[in-house]
Amino acid sequence: MNKSNPPLIRLAHPLAFAAFLEELGAPVGSYFRQHSLPTLCNDPNVFVPLGRAWGLFGDAARHEGADLAWHVGKYIGDKSLSAGLSDHFRTAPTLYKALQTMSRLISSESSHLRMGLIEGRDHVLFYTSGYFNLKDEHGFSGSQAYQLEVLTAFIRHFTGTDWVPPRLGFCGSTVPEVVEAHFPDCRICIEQPFSYIAISRSDLHLKSVVSPDARIEPAALLLTAELNFAETLALLIKPYLSEGYPSLRFAASLADTSVRTLLRRLSECGTSYQALIDELRFKLARDLLLESDTLIGDIAVATGIRDKGNFARMFRRVGGLSPREFRKAQNETQSKRR
Repeated sequence: MNKSNPPLIRLAHPLAFAAFLEELGAPVGSYFRQHSLPTLCNDPNVFVPLGRAWGLFGDAARHEGADLAWHVGKYIGDKSLSAGLSDHFRTAPTLYKALQTMSRLISSESSHLRMGLIEGRDHVLFYTSGYFNLKDEHGFSGSQAYQLEVLTAFIRHFTGTDWVPPRLGFCGSTVPEVVEAHFPDCRICIEQPFSYIAISRSDLHLKSVVSPDARIEPAALLLTAELNFAETLALLIKPYLSEGYPSLRFAASLADTSVRTLLRRLSECGTSYQALIDELRFKLARDLLLESDTLIGDIAVATGIRDKGNFARMFRRVGGLSPREFRKAQNETQSKRR
């Protein structure tokens, strides 16, 4: 993992909080705007800065109840995990292998996380901890609580819905009463060096009770821990494209760095900020041109460009032809294949 890259998390997880807050009648839009999270994007598979997501978790808990994150995790279960990751662990032959798979692929959900197994005689500890020193960050406790609930739901695909871990480890000094209701007869250990779920060795051989079609190959996953700085920055900017041209200052704030450092690190990756934005816009426009009959003017707006002439120039600058020429060429290619 590149420790110097800004930590990020899939938007699915703030959206899980949004769904629960909407059930409470809480001002979801206000929370998202307060923490500069994208309000015009509801794609769960884009990524946002970790600190902004945690800020949402922390402030929502401050106003809606300290036990909010535990409730969100229970409410959403493991549905916030990507379909690709779910397919990978459900095709594992045993729970033990599924835990190893989850540990290996977890950066497809959040770049800062690391997971693993600590082997004991009668139990294994499935632990989760931050790669960065984030324990003092606002929202860390809520993120940890949410993770424990989501990972318990994941394990229950193998152990059954009534399974309760014999022991839970939590980094914080206190846990709300709701935890005992969610995990009856479970020993809750506080002030631990990392959070964990204890699993009896007698359960490790179990197979998933909800397996996907064996003929379907699990999708390839984007492992954010393996990306360079330019690739990470592109992921962070993507959900904001439709809001207009993202300024250098805004991009630097997403990456939690200075404009000067951002430009230097992009140069080290062999690119520039303008080239990065052009490529992002081109890829989004190309996908929309290929996958839909959306009007070219609407596609331009989706990339954050309000003027169709500027949009056409951007598309030609990267792709070598205009959007209309591209769509015509693709239609002709498809006709020949028929």
